[in-house]
Amino acid sequence: MTSARRRTARWPAVCAWSAVAALTAAGCWSSGRGGEPAGGFGRVAAGRVCRSELPRGMELSCGTYGFGDLRYVCSAADHDGARCVRISQVTVRNPGRSPVYVSWIAGSRQGVREQGPQRALGPGDETVLRPGGGRLLFDITLRGTDGGPSRLEVVRVR
Repeated sequence: MTSARRRTARWPAVCAWSAVAALTAAGCWSSGRGGEPAGGFGRVAAGRVCRSELPRGMELSCGTYGFGDLRYVCSAADHDGARCVRISQVTVRNPGRSPVYVSWIAGSRQGVREQGPQRALGPGDETVLRPGGGRLLFDITLRGTDGGPSRLEVVRVR
C-alpha cells in the first residue's frame, strides 16, 4: 500500500521533467538555407543552421537540432554510407547578434564521450572545432548568453 505522502512527493519531480521536455521542444528548432543542403538529409553540410531559444544556462545539441550526423561526410551520391569519410573538423560561425558558447563532443568509439572546452563566439566570429586524436565527432553544443535566440551556422566540413 502506497502512502499519500509518497504519491505526492513524486509530483514535483514529474512536473519538473515535464517542464524541461516542453521547454526543450518549444525552445529549439532547426532550419536550413534554401531547403535541403548539398550534404543530403541528416548529414552535416555548409549552410546548416542550429537555432536555440533555451534559457541562458542550457546547452542545445546541434547534432540533433540542426546539423545532422556529425561523424561522417559523404558525397551527395553516397546515401548508403559505404564511401563516407570521418569528419576531422567543422568550422562554425555565429551569425546572430549575441555572443554564444560552443563545444564539441567526441569519442574513440560509440558509447565513449568526452566534451571539449567551451569557446566564446562573438557576433560574426568563426571557430574550427577539431577533436583530433582520431576521435569521432558526435555533437556540437550551443549555449546562449542572453534571452534572445542563439544561432550557429556550419561554414566548412572536412
